[in-house]
Amino acid sequence: MTLKLTEEQKNKLRQYLETNGFSFETRPYQEFLARKDTVVVNLYTSGKVVFGGSNKAGIQEIKDFLLSIGSVEVTEKEKEYPPIEVAGTRIGTDEAGKGDYFGPLVIAGVLITEDKEQELSKLGVRDSKTLREKTISNLAFDIRRILNREDYEVIWISPATYNILYQKLGNLNSILGWGHARAIENLLSTGKYCKVAIADQFGDQRYIENALMRKGREIELLQMPKAERDLAVAAASIIARNTFVCKLREIGERYGTVFPKGSSDVVEFGKQFVKDYGVDALLHVAKIHFSITREITGGFVPHVREDLKTELDVGPENQMKTR
Repeated sequence: MTLKLTEEQKNKLRQYLETNGFSFETRPYQEFLARKDTVVVNLYTSGKVVFGGSNKAGIQEIKDFLLSIGSVEVTEKEKEYPPIEVAGTRIGTDEAGKGDYFGPLVIAGVLITEDKEQELSKLGVRDSKTLREKTISNLAFDIRRILNREDYEVIWISPATYNILYQKLGNLNSILGWGHARAIENLLSTGKYCKVAIADQFGDQRYIENALMRKGREIELLQMPKAERDLAVAAASIIARNTFVCKLREIGERYGTVFPKGSSDVVEFGKQFVKDYGVDALLHVAKIHFSITREITGGFVPHVREDLKTELDVGPENQMKTR
């Protein structure tokens, strides 16, 4: 639900939040960001209100208040994109886990030919975000069955390794750029003829371009929003998401628990996890640069040591992998 407020309703919202103990922050293009415990309220200058945080009951109370003073619910039309006019042999890459607090970051690449594209199309391959988890699992199995082993590549970065890389690079897009470029390079190393790669655009195009090596710089790289419209990228998105789910399950088995996906309903789980295993254990299971870490720990962010990976990652299955 997206709500839009008049100027009078904006003032009433601020008064309501002040009365209920919210703190206020200034942000570009916003009237304010208000925060209390696990509820975040973003009021934009346009009058649009966006909520965040894990306290669904608290958020619903504010929504009920806004509806009671006459605020209007607006429906945002999703932007439509034209088909991607690329045919023939090509590589598609996509990632999973970048918005999930717990678990690894996964980047997958798929190389398809016209023949393989027809087979994958018959399976109903499409953007993994539109599919249920069981369907993703089944499709991932079928995609791997149809493709030759050298025609798909999976790179996963464990949480501990991710935290080391983020501390060094200070930028998620730099990590993603390396991952997408590595997937493309590995697929091209088999020697199969391919002159085009398509990636879902997540930032400045140079993040991938600068990370590509000799083979990758010899092909045309297309980066665009909603690239999952292309079947090769859609297949990569399915393999990436399935790998993320499997790796998250493996991490959970080590701790005898089931980690929640996403980042909206994880705070209470995280607090219990820290109580059971200590705050430093977050380094091994979560992406600690997320602001959620401070909510879980009460403001403390664990220190990332250079030797974190070898000290906390147990067994070769937790190292950064390219196969």
